[in-house]
Parts: sequence; structure tokens; C-alpha cells
Amino acid sequence: MSINIVKDSADARLDLVFVPGLKVDQGNWTSAENSIFWPEKLLPAQIPKARILAFEYDDDPTIDAFWNKRDFISRNSDDLVNSLLDERRAEKAERPVIFVAHCLGGLVVENALMRASKNEKKRQLVTCAAGLLLLGTPHYQPGTLSEAKKYFQLAQEDVPSDSELQSLSKHVLAIPQAFAEFIQANPINVESFYEGSPVAINNQEIEIVEESVAKFPGDSPDPTMLKGNHHQMSRFESEKDKDFKNVSRVLVDWVGDLPEPEEKGTTNNISNASFAGSTNYGYQLGQNTGNQTGFTFGGR
Repeated sequence: MSINIVKDSADARLDLVFVPGLKVDQGNWTSAENSIFWPEKLLPAQIPKARILAFEYDDDPTIDAFWNKRDFISRNSDDLVNSLLDERRAEKAERPVIFVAHCLGGLVVENALMRASKNEKKRQLVTCAAGLLLLGTPHYQPGTLSEAKKYFQLAQEDVPSDSELQSLSKHVLAIPQAFAEFIQANPINVESFYEGSPVAINNQEIEIVEESVAKFPGDSPDPTMLKGNHHQMSRFESEKDKDFKNVSRVLVDWVGDLPEPEEKGTTNNISNASFAGSTNYGYQLGQNTGNQTGFTFGGR
């Protein structure tokens, strides 16, 4: 596993980390028509003071990395955390960090944050986490687990029976509910998007992650639809792309809500930051109050 520096800046005040999911065709985050790698070509103009990082797996994750009786998701999650800790040393360790994850990579990030919170030496990464933007990340529950068969179709794998799928889905099922509970004590901005167009698979038109699957368990905000299909929703051709505008707007808003870095010699404790003025309905450090099931929403 590795972290690649896509773009750095001498005055960078936060880290933006891109985490891909299941790879079944072309390069991650790269458009089909003109091969635009948008974290490098489009996003810096929107967020000039961000260091942009891209996480890469040693081997492209397959279906077996997620649907397996063994917990391979946690292996990838731990590698993500450890790679980030290596990259965020000294003063960089205190920077806010925002994650952008596509597909099953969202489960890797959610699991990574939960696991890091249990380790004293890794907990600072969770404290600095200011946002998680999810593009087509499934949050299966027992009633929607049959939807996971679409991933096997997407990967051109044999589709398991209901009983086989249940036995392989222990970890995929556990993460969404656990993360919904985790977020109550570790409030982070979360914004979820789902695809608005189907993928053509063996003469079928299939939406891999529909709205009901992209939604978190409990009383959570509804996810937002993008017009692209499961692949296209993470790949943009230009800054004029409507989907890019919808995604980048969320990131720009989050960055705008971050507190200004403190002068050298002082301690910038992100855990006490207030994200006032936000217009999104995600989670914000220091602003969440009230009783609810699954998520905690801040009063406005």
C-alpha cells in the first residue's frame, strides 16, 4: 500500500485523501474521454491550500477482498491508516484531513477510522478527520443485502446464493451500523452520493448502489444523486461537469468551515474546532447535539 502525493503546496493547511474501491476497468479518478485525473487537474483550482493524496492498494481489490469469511477489509484499513501516519509526521500530523472515497473504498475508510480510534498512537488521525465524502459507497443492511449480488455481476464473478452471500458478508454488514454509532462520539462531516445512471453488464442495465443502499442506517440524511453511473460518478471531464460541481461544492464548503491554523508555537487542537456557518447536513466537530437514533445532528 502507498500514499502518492498528487499535489502539494507550501501553504497547505489540510490533507485531501482519495481512496478508491473495487477496480474493474480504467484508472481510478480518471475520465474516459480525455483521461482527466481530476484530483490533479480540476480540484486544486477549487481548493488551492490542500495537499492532495491518493491511496493505492498493493493489489487492486477484488470481490474476495470484501466478501470473504476472513477480514481482509481491516487489512486494507490498517494499511491506509499506517500509510497516512507515515505521511503526516511532525506538524503535518495536526492538519485537518478530508477523505474522498469511491465505491467499497468508503467501507475501508469508515473501518479505518473506527480501528484507529482504538489505538492511542493512531487516534490523532480520527481527531483531525474533518470530512468523509462518499461516492457510491454501499451501506448494506440485512434487508438490502441481496443488492450486493450486483457487485458480483459487475466483477463478472459467479453470483452467490442467498445463503452463500450471507456467510461471506459478515464484515460488509458490520461496518455501516458500527460507523453510524461511532459517528455519534466522533462527529465528522459525512456526505453520501449515489449514481443516477445504470452500468451496462451483459446486456443488462444495473445501478450498483441505489439510494436505499447508499443511505446510512438510522435517521441519517438522504444521499444525493449524481447523473453518472457507478464508474462515471468518480470521474469528471471538466470543471463545468455538473457532477464535479456538486462534489467539489461540498469539499469547498467543508474547507471554508475549517478554523484558521494557529501561529507556530501554539497548539491547533482540531477536536475543539467549531464549524460554524456550514450549509451541509453532514457531521461537524463540536456542533452536534440532541437525541436520535444512529446519528447526531447539530442544532441550527
